[in-house]
Amino acid sequence: MARGWAIWPLAVASLYGCAPADGASLAGEGPNVTIAAETVVSDDALGWVVDLALVGDRIVGLDAMLDPSVHVFDLETLRHLASYGRDGDGPGEFKDPEQIVVGASDSRDEVWILDGVHQRLTRVSLEAMEAGAEIVPETLPMDGPNAGSLVRVPDGRWFAGGWITEGRVGRFHADRSYDRTIVGFPPEVEAPGMTLLQAYESRVVADPAGGRLAAATILGGLLEIFDYEGVLIARAAVPHPFHPAFVQGRSRADKAVMSVGSETRYGFTDLAATRRHLYALFSGGKVMEEGTPWATNEVQVYTWDGEYVKSLYLDRTVHAVTVDASDTWLYASGAEPGPWVGRFRLP
Repeated sequence: MARGWAIWPLAVASLYGCAPADGASLAGEGPNVTIAAETVVSDDALGWVVDLALVGDRIVGLDAMLDPSVHVFDLETLRHLASYGRDGDGPGEFKDPEQIVVGASDSRDEVWILDGVHQRLTRVSLEAMEAGAEIVPETLPMDGPNAGSLVRVPDGRWFAGGWITEGRVGRFHADRSYDRTIVGFPPEVEAPGMTLLQAYESRVVADPAGGRLAAATILGGLLEIFDYEGVLIARAAVPHPFHPAFVQGRSRADKAVMSVGSETRYGFTDLAATRRHLYALFSGGKVMEEGTPWATNEVQVYTWDGEYVKSLYLDRTVHAVTVDASDTWLYASGAEPGPWVGRFRLP
């Protein structure tokens, strides 16, 4: 998600997209529930934990700010067990640690870390990390468009959001070579150059049961469900849907790019999936606000048919979420008042 938040104002031209009217509530409507964290662990060794993933009886956190980059915690106690990785360009080093990708199996020896800058995957073994053994990292390149949100499905293929050529979701073969773009941009929007790739960058998750993907727009209130061919199954009943609002800009190289406008808002800043539900972290904060406008305490819950179920309001703002397979525990990370990882019992 790091790239999705790295947005700077550029030269301004005309305004595209739409946003909620001034004063309109962006909160979910319906049976809303407030829940408090049952366990929270703060650690000064953490900086900015941008992604979380469950692997067996462990939770893995990815730190995009401080070394080491990869942290392992016990699933029940959240006790910190091991760390690995540092800033750099070599094997086992990360310039932009962006996402944890669990392998096609649930093996603790097949956990991949996506480096957004280098567009490569590094395989790490949690067993070796916890044992304090020497780790010989396996580093493999991605071959294709700039993947920023990556998921692997049971048949071994990869699907990615990010800056995908001509669309929002790309499909990669099991060997990480690019296949094709399966989800394009909404037909009613047009803009030159990199503009739509940046404006419609999406988080992507897969149904653990197989066959379905969900894509949620980081700068918009759009959540859609597709099959592996990109055929639309459902548009989620988002309480306040909105397309990204942005202005047309020019880069220093005079290329057409997206620029932030006064109405540009964060939409879905993280997305987690179980067989039953989608859990979408929704912000609604304006990008140009001071502080951390992407951080939020609202988690919107949907079925895989796109039905809006409810909104959960956590007792603190969070940056990343994941949920266990039984829909019992939601795990989250945040930065206030200091870096932390916690778990919340779902109602």
